Amino acid sequence: MEQYSFKVGPIRPPSEANSLLLQVTENCSWNRCKFCTLYKGQQFRTRPVEDIKNDIDVMAKYRDMILLHFDDNRIDENALNKEFASLPSYEAKMCYQMVFTWMTRGGKQAIFLQDANTMVLRPNWLVEIASHISKNFPELKRITSYGRADSLSKISPEDMKRIADAGLNRIHSGYETGSDTVLKLIEKGVTQEQEIIAGQKVKEAGIELSIYFMPGVGGRALSNENAVETAKVINEVDPDFIRLRTFVLRSSSPMNELLSSGDYEECTDIEKLIEIRELLANIDPARVSGKLTSDHIINLLPGVDGYLDKDIYNMLDHIDSFLALPRREQKIYQLARRRGFPGDRKDLENMRKIDLENIKTKVDSTSDGVEWEFLLHDYLDRYI
Repeated sequence: MEQYSFKVGPIRPPSEANSLLLQVTENCSWNRCKFCTLYKGQQFRTRPVEDIKNDIDVMAKYRDMILLHFDDNRIDENALNKEFASLPSYEAKMCYQMVFTWMTRGGKQAIFLQDANTMVLRPNWLVEIASHISKNFPELKRITSYGRADSLSKISPEDMKRIADAGLNRIHSGYETGSDTVLKLIEKGVTQEQEIIAGQKVKEAGIELSIYFMPGVGGRALSNENAVETAKVINEVDPDFIRLRTFVLRSSSPMNELLSSGDYEECTDIEKLIEIRELLANIDPARVSGKLTSDHIINLLPGVDGYLDKDIYNMLDHIDSFLALPRREQKIYQLARRRGFPGDRKDLENMRKIDLENIKTKVDSTSDGVEWEFLLHDYLDRYI
């Protein structure tokens, strides 16, 4: 029976929004992190390599079908819509749509391998999968995957190079923190040493490394350590990207049990920003050249973005200028941002006047402290 769909997992990084998504493993191989709710109660599985290769073939088939409706970069929309309507199932139509989006918005640049830890697979399997992708999609610029630091640290340098040579050339890894104390608190299941070993192996193989840092995840008691120890890892590894994911204690996560028991105190919104400043202050621009980026709505200041060897002092100045604002001005921007405002504080003038006035009214009617943080948290808890 002819295959018309390919499997897609639940998440991907924001930077892979227009990538083709290919589910290689299902769920998370660790699944004990206290801050995460995504895979709880679900069993980890690896998919058969032949099934994955069949999915890749379906992707390539849809690409070739869609290309027949392109003429000098113009699209025959009538033929495209007719073909789309003829597909036998909802799943097939969604897969066709994803390939079309990848071709038209994503520039045919990348395929992202899902779910949470593809790099746990045997190196030979990863090589076979990446090679099949490269063979069928020679136009690709990137094959990308999530990979836990503990899994990456166990791959030999020789196997890591084989995987790179097969075409996998970017890995996203949720380090979250470089502090062993915080890693243990959140049950991440890795150590600082493993993070450093993993990062160095990835970089030495010629694979781009994108790591994630959670400002505030250690709580108030460990805020400074969270920043300083994470900076230590960054200085040792020099990742290509450091992506900020400001921590929010989700009400449905196991971290909430620590809060309820009195063993954890969440940082305020501003304290998390100060922690980012502390991270930057402890990074050595003579040792690193990667890009720090605030590419998620959950971060307070999107302008904290730049290359660590060239822009670190500009980023520090950007944070300091916000921290120096009168408290009311800070709060106006905080609430706007937490309600989904995409710009930096200097862009507030572009907001609809009625919306900005509503925000100012809410700021003036909400007392600073617990009530204010609860209000912000109510909005932040809605984001992933």
